Amino acid sequence: MCAGGDVRDDDVMAPALLARSDRGLDVERLTGSIGAVVHGIDLSARLADADIEHLRDLVVEHQVVFVRGQRLDEAQHRALAERFGELSVHPVARLTDSARAVSVIDDTPDHPPAGFDWHTDLSWTVEPPDLGFLSAVLIPPCGGDTLWASGRALYERLDPSQQRLCRALRVVHAPDRTLLDTVRRHHGEELVDRLLAEHPPVEHPLVRLHATTGRPALWLSPLYATKVVGLDDTDSRRLLDVLHRQIDDPEVQARWRWAEGDVAIWDETSTCHRALTDHAPQRRTMRRCATVGDRPVGPPASSDR
Repeated sequence: MCAGGDVRDDDVMAPALLARSDRGLDVERLTGSIGAVVHGIDLSARLADADIEHLRDLVVEHQVVFVRGQRLDEAQHRALAERFGELSVHPVARLTDSARAVSVIDDTPDHPPAGFDWHTDLSWTVEPPDLGFLSAVLIPPCGGDTLWASGRALYERLDPSQQRLCRALRVVHAPDRTLLDTVRRHHGEELVDRLLAEHPPVEHPLVRLHATTGRPALWLSPLYATKVVGLDDTDSRRLLDVLHRQIDDPEVQARWRWAEGDVAIWDETSTCHRALTDHAPQRRTMRRCATVGDRPVGPPASSDR
């Protein structure tokens, strides 16, 4: 049984939890590894370029940032994301000629949540997205939290020999069965065949360097990572299993309990995420989009950093 009520414990915070940024926003860190809440900004308004750059810097620093109580409509959600870059269109949308960049995730009793594992959006494409944007439209009384994990923290927890090993490796990414079954159910077998033909398996570095800071992160996407290049199937699976299990450590995670109107912006190049399904069969409606990214870049072969 879910308890009702609109008040959350974190709605009232001690001043010590807030830090004033150098450009005037109150920033509340969520954990020691990842995540921050930004206060004192209206995302529905036309923000100044300096405010957008400040938000971008906060996303780079904290990897995922949240702003409460925004209640953006679709046009406002899209306008916000477009200030950060060109919007990415999902390959399935391109194949169905919809070309919609803003999608709606609507979990209902008749259409339950898909239950995707930890992943980085579209890691099976050559140029995966840069930033992700998610806004809460309809939230049930309980359940349906989203978790993000820091690839930066995961990398930093490795010992130097493990870091050297991971820096030298590449991983094959491909659409998984859950995604393909979803496409098949909604669009038929022909579209699945076209999707696979246009998006064959792609290799990406296991350690990805951030385009702005150059900081390394384990770029993990358990849902779509299929094999480590150069290892046999047994060793590949063993290594991926070891790395993927590290994501479940709460010390590298931020968990967000949604309220209607909340907005999340995250760095797709240094995190992975998953939505929980414990709200089913209650309805949960989210609006999402992402900005176009670049091909992931790993450390130079001779790098000892």
